[in-house]
Amino acid sequence: MSFKIKTILLLIIVSLAPYIITMIILGNAYRSDLEARLVSEMEYQLDITISRLDQSLQTLENDLRFIASLDIMNDVFTSDLDQRIFNLLLQKKSDLQLIGDFHVIDNNATVIASSNIERVGSSSIGVRFITIPVYSTFDQSQIAELVVEYDRENLSRLFANDEYLKYSLLANQELAANQYQIEDSLRVQGNLERRPEYTVLLEQDREFAFSILDSLARSFYFTLLIGIVVIAGIAVLVANYIVGPILLLATTARSVTNTQDYSQRVEVKRADEIGQLAGAFNLMISGIQDMLSRLKEESENKIKLAQEKHRTEMLQNLSTKLSKYLSPQIYESIFSGEKDVTLGASRKKLTVFFSDIVNFTSTTDQMESEDLTLLLNQYLNEMTRIALQYGATVDKYIGDAIMIFFGDPGTQGVHKDAQLCVEMAIAMQKRVRELRDEWQAAGFTKPFNIRVGIHTGYCTVGNFGTENRMDYTIIGSAVNLASRIESSAEPETIFISEDTYLLVRDHFDCLPASTVMPKGLSQPIQLYRVQTEVDQSQSTILDEDGFHLRVQPREINPQSKQRIQQLLQKLADDLKESD
Repeated sequence: MSFKIKTILLLIIVSLAPYIITMIILGNAYRSDLEARLVSEMEYQLDITISRLDQSLQTLENDLRFIASLDIMNDVFTSDLDQRIFNLLLQKKSDLQLIGDFHVIDNNATVIASSNIERVGSSSIGVRFITIPVYSTFDQSQIAELVVEYDRENLSRLFANDEYLKYSLLANQELAANQYQIEDSLRVQGNLERRPEYTVLLEQDREFAFSILDSLARSFYFTLLIGIVVIAGIAVLVANYIVGPILLLATTARSVTNTQDYSQRVEVKRADEIGQLAGAFNLMISGIQDMLSRLKEESENKIKLAQEKHRTEMLQNLSTKLSKYLSPQIYESIFSGEKDVTLGASRKKLTVFFSDIVNFTSTTDQMESEDLTLLLNQYLNEMTRIALQYGATVDKYIGDAIMIFFGDPGTQGVHKDAQLCVEMAIAMQKRVRELRDEWQAAGFTKPFNIRVGIHTGYCTVGNFGTENRMDYTIIGSAVNLASRIESSAEPETIFISEDTYLLVRDHFDCLPASTVMPKGLSQPIQLYRVQTEVDQSQSTILDEDGFHLRVQPREINPQSKQRIQQLLQKLADDLKESD
């Protein structure tokens, strides 16, 4: 079976299935609705018929009560029965066209009067349908019973039966035995109100009842046939629309395979997936056609690719080498595209760090250049590692000096930047002490000592220089002040400005140090010394109730010693007097 036929059959099945199911559902729904309406109409007719039957029985009972109340019934009491009672019963039977008989039965259960003379004197009258007591008008005692034998035909003759609609009057036990007149029928039933033991059954031939559906069924099948034809026609058209280009592709592919003529193309002017497939096929054929010419170019492309790869590797190596000349933050921001390599700057509040080696020239005069290079590079490498660990931006190395700042290109806030800068400085001093021990153990008699200056203030940060040569750095009075603070610091100390002190005083123990007069300012600036682990270990601390004393002997100059002794002596005398 071809692909086209399979597609047509699939489309027909997929299209017809919902259509047929829908039509069947609609047909069943209409049939159910019709049956419900027929049953409702039959119930209405049954109610009318039952009402007529109950009315007939009520009329019969009223007539019997009237007869039982007549004065002539007193003859039963006197046993003087005459022809009038017989005539009355016969007349009533005739008036009612009763199928059955009226009987008057005395208290001994003997028929003493009847519309059927032959039954007089007998004691058996069959089934009593209605029994009315007869009372004497003299003493109101019961003297007899007026009984009617009533054949069902009296009621069933009121039924309007025809060939397809049948009424039945059945006792309840007969109904339980399925005594139906029509085998396959619609049925409704109801009990007589006056005689609940009887059920009126109304049956209607189901085939006749649904005969109206025959014409509808013919229309249904005709409509269904038309729908199948239309859907099949549409399926064929759709299949041709879908499969035609695919078959054309298959034919062209076979032709190309057989003839090796790659100039053939498939003309399919469609924008859907099939059109895209045809376009891809044409492109594939074009690619194969160009294969030979491109084989020649392939070697050239490989050479170019190799050259490009080599160039890329060179650029990567160059980039890696350039990263050594730039701070990692600046390098990442430039290569990620966050910052443009253009001249420009902005104002930011930064924390600036300066450090240098104390007496570097005199310390290194007697060292060989190889040893100097080894120590200096190790020192700068360790300091840079610590700076990067704390997220600092290493600006530049100025001989043995290091310039670092916090707050650009990334910042954690002015307070946190200042705190990190001081923590970094403490870590650097600690690492220098460790390096000094290592250098002494290695035979270097004059190891390095460093001093640090830190200031927080507004700086101009950005690219400075020319279009061909620029440097990312910071400038401004805050930078100059940080450098001045560093030059004012003592060996192995960390001096900070009052601006930085106010930001970090809750995190570090700082003591007032010297003051400096910055260029361009009229007032001196108070400097503070950050207490490191060494400072704290060399301090004598006494903390008692009402008395706190911290002594750093290394910081006491000869002029201060005498004043301290006098103060301590006065304090001792005051304590004795207070005792």
